[in-house]
Amino acid sequence: MTTTSVTQEVQDQVLGAIRKSQEVTLDAVKKVVETMAAAQAKLPAPFDGKIPSLPLTDKLSELPQLSDLPEPEAVVSSAFDFLGQLLAEQRKFATELIKATAPLRPTLESRPAAEDAAEPAAAAKPAPAKRSAAAKPAAE
Repeated sequence: MTTTSVTQEVQDQVLGAIRKSQEVTLDAVKKVVETMAAAQAKLPAPFDGKIPSLPLTDKLSELPQLSDLPEPEAVVSSAFDFLGQLLAEQRKFATELIKATAPLRPTLESRPAAEDAAEPAAAAKPAPAKRSAAAKPAAE
């Protein structure tokens, strides 16, 4: 397997796990909402099928500009639009950085063949442990 295929496989597994956890979370939230709606419908008449409001919720309307707040969907959409633009700018920056540093990086053609062959062996074989001066045997 190549490094690229291993990387792609790991990315696919991570994205798959994220998708699965999102599905499980969304299903759980939907079930809670359904349960709450069913419970609200069964509440006695004084509640008129609604759970009583939290303390101070009647005061929220007194807050300045509360009615000017955007809908949650608009906030999410705007945030992800911004993040998409930010990610595009970061990608462009990283690409330009790679181009700018290209002269400093060795290319496959510029490396000696012996170095290419030695790399896998060196990567597989751990370097010998160095002994400290205290661990060296004393000269007789």
